[in-house]
Amino acid sequence: MAEVRFHIAGLPVAVRATDNSQIADLAAVYHRFPTTAPPALTIDVERVTGFDRERGAEYPGFRRLLGAGQTLRVERFDAEGEVDTGELPLSARFRVGPSANSLEACVRIAASVALARHGALILHASAIETAGKALVFTGVSGAGKSTISALLDRPPARKIGDELIVLRRDGGRWTVYVPPYLGPPGIEHGASAPLDAIHFLVQALHHARDPMAPAAAVRELLRHVLIYVAEPRTAEHILGLVADVTSQVPCYRLEFRRDPDVASVLGIAYPREASL
Repeated sequence: MAEVRFHIAGLPVAVRATDNSQIADLAAVYHRFPTTAPPALTIDVERVTGFDRERGAEYPGFRRLLGAGQTLRVERFDAEGEVDTGELPLSARFRVGPSANSLEACVRIAASVALARHGALILHASAIETAGKALVFTGVSGAGKSTISALLDRPPARKIGDELIVLRRDGGRWTVYVPPYLGPPGIEHGASAPLDAIHFLVQALHHARDPMAPAAAVRELLRHVLIYVAEPRTAEHILGLVADVTSQVPCYRLEFRRDPDVASVLGIAYPREASL
């Protein structure tokens, strides 16, 4: 039995297969996040040549199938499997096509269930760190998550995450973690910083940052939490976490144009020479 162990924002995970070749493409990145803690999530994987299915409208999500007891059964064109939905530790089992991205999608769906029970959310967002704290930017596809983090990526700010981040409740505060994932270079996987604010992006012809009431922020943040399928127990955990983070952390509607001057409404002051 081959195994790669790693952690996602402190959640210990083990991915197992019959031989190393079946998990080598995942291990190439995830081995940089070692853990010696007992797994809170164990994922057994069988790689296959593929499935005779077309990509459905649910992609990149999964179809939810009937499962017995506390088992969630899922399927899409390139993978199928089961995830336990009780409390930690959890286990999952998948048959996966040859693509590394297919394998990682199975890890993500299992992790999204386990992390919710670990006090954490996976979020479609980017993040920068400045003055020792993290500013998070989220929004619909095309809202400018990657754009704004790139615009702000110069001292005293630095881009730490793009595409996926994890928000975890650490005692009385929330922390941003950049998880491992197969993706473009330049992402500071493993970076973390205390969460200072969440921004919901709207492209505009001007810059403006307006506070959002917690109730409105809950509705908006739920749109951007990564959860591949609706499952009642996980939904309950996620709703509680979203309510907590939006009540404890300032949330804003951020209107911005694609211009580095957006830093001014975020309270980031660049040295004069950096703006030339």
